[in-house]
Amino acid sequence: MVDNIFKTAMRWALIFAAACLLLWVIMPEWKSVCAGLLLGVFASFLNALMLRRRVEIVGQAAGGNRRMGMGLGSRIAMVLLVAMVAYKNPETFNLPATLAASMVMPFFTLVSAFLHHKRH
Repeated sequence: MVDNIFKTAMRWALIFAAACLLLWVIMPEWKSVCAGLLLGVFASFLNALMLRRRVEIVGQAAGGNRRMGMGLGSRIAMVLLVAMVAYKNPETFNLPATLAASMVMPFFTLVSAFLHHKRH
């Protein structure tokens, strides 16, 4: 069940990224906004993968074998990295679009979970 929710959220993120690419091609004046959205979605996608892995590690640690990792620090570092890239290249990436899109996966996951639980 959790896998289905996560896969649906990832699918929505890929559809969002494809829509950004399409807008990039169709509307050249919005190129920096679309590039910022793509960069942010990429960071959000990677953060979701890291969080999923972290949840698996914590689930396995419940049995007694505890492994420590960076967790929140690595996810914050990912957002800071894309923010620095967007800040250093304002002609290529729109910083507000990058920051907004870097937080999109939790919303996709929340909506996906809500729709999944409503169906079942």
